[in-house]
Amino acid sequence: MPTMNRREFIKYASGALAWMALPRTPPPAAPPASEASPTSLGRIATWWWQAVRREPSQQAEWVAWKKRDEIIPLYAAVAGKAPWPDNPIWYQTDGGFIHSGYVQPVENSPSAEVIARVAKPGFWAQVCVPIAEARWRPTSPYVGYKLYYGTVYRVVNTTADADGHWWYQLKEGITYAPGPYVPAWSVRGIPPAELAPISPGRSDKWIEIDVDAQMLRCLEGGAAVFDTRISSGLPGTATPRGEHRVLYKRHTSRMIGGSEESRYDLPGVAFPVYFTRSAVAIHGTYWHNDFVRRHSHGCVNVTNQAAEWVFRWTDPVVAYDELKANAAPEEGTRVVVI
Repeated sequence: MPTMNRREFIKYASGALAWMALPRTPPPAAPPASEASPTSLGRIATWWWQAVRREPSQQAEWVAWKKRDEIIPLYAAVAGKAPWPDNPIWYQTDGGFIHSGYVQPVENSPSAEVIARVAKPGFWAQVCVPIAEARWRPTSPYVGYKLYYGTVYRVVNTTADADGHWWYQLKEGITYAPGPYVPAWSVRGIPPAELAPISPGRSDKWIEIDVDAQMLRCLEGGAAVFDTRISSGLPGTATPRGEHRVLYKRHTSRMIGGSEESRYDLPGVAFPVYFTRSAVAIHGTYWHNDFVRRHSHGCVNVTNQAAEWVFRWTDPVVAYDELKANAAPEEGTRVVVI
């Protein structure tokens, strides 16, 4: 398993990330009613521009506009005035405050490890920089896909270009056959231990999804062992209430659907756990950060970290080498949507 030395890593990663032009101004003093931001950086996740305002309020004067895929520093999370019910959280950034709802928390943590020989069927990898640029050939000047922080793919091949830069070829989560290439530093390999089952063998596991409260809880018997905020289905595509069971799980999925203005194409959706035959799932989310409101076409949006936890905890278990596992009748973890 060859690795780059420190000089090579700094050369390749620094050069490739220069386009980001990350802000270098010192962080301002945090306001009194604040806490640490979830990450050091944020990515603007919407097609419409987002305002930076002098105060954490939609009524405050704007000082700058940020467009899709801009990367901004996050200095603190602040409780301000909610522009819509239930989400008063703003992020402090250069010049003021930006509402958290459409800022994806990200890090810029290029991987120093290169796996030069990939054994079949490959290994799972997660984007570890704000945006990984995928190309159909390593030498192509054209970007085929922008792959976002936290998304998951299977690496099936590796190659070095003429300059000695390493590239990974991806499959699953983006294409069914071996597909585009990304720089090896832009994804991190997920080791099998990180995806090992949590509390295996327990028969008293169940999930409660409270649509009104926009909360998901994982329980063992009557004791809650994990909870997280969610975004469930919008009116017209509501998350179906009632008793369900996990039917199947995947390490990743490319989710395509909707029509006209509501059409979506989402590569690398992390760790979907499906609990209806119409493919409603609990899964990771990178296109918004507003886990207190309904946003979806029926699925249950959670953070990528929460999706990984639910994936590991629920039955059936998906072997590391497999993409998908189906549950035997009545053996999938019970899911109750209220």
